[in-house]
Amino acid sequence: MAEPLPIVNSDHPYGTTLTSRNTPENLRLWGEDGVGRKDVLPSVCTENQECPHYNYQHDATREGGATETPIHILIASFRDKLCSRTLHNIFDHAENPKRIFVRVIDQTKSDTGLEDDFGCWEGYCKRYNANCDEYKENVKILSVDANLSKGPTDARSKLSAMVHWDYVQGEQDPTKLDFHR
Repeated sequence: MAEPLPIVNSDHPYGTTLTSRNTPENLRLWGEDGVGRKDVLPSVCTENQECPHYNYQHDATREGGATETPIHILIASFRDKLCSRTLHNIFDHAENPKRIFVRVIDQTKSDTGLEDDFGCWEGYCKRYNANCDEYKENVKILSVDANLSKGPTDARSKLSAMVHWDYVQGEQDPTKLDFHR
């Protein structure tokens, strides 16, 4: 087991951070400057808190349009009986549900009769919102036979590809993307 790394300059005003453990593999990959604890650099924000990494703060307030900025939610669901309730909670608790766009990889088995395989959208419409068509344009479902599922990483990759496709097609403004997984 590797020895704990010493804290470098513990009285540094901004603290220290661990870039990577000091192992032969990390040294080979990152070199001397990429391993160990490093002093945290001071903020690049100006004295009046103008920060170059936060260029889009104007939409972070109600006045700036935060209630209109699209929110994208990606759900990789594997035989999940709670998926439909998740859709319900998303739309029911949103201040402006029309700004929410949900993409679901719905991995179920057909004809099992189990609640786990009911289907996310079908369950939402049947159990929670008989008028679910009001959000039909906001939800994209890709149904996958659970027997052909390749795991959560593959499902998330497909979800990311769906988002990319939408931006290539110009359906959304990519500068206003907010992922939640």
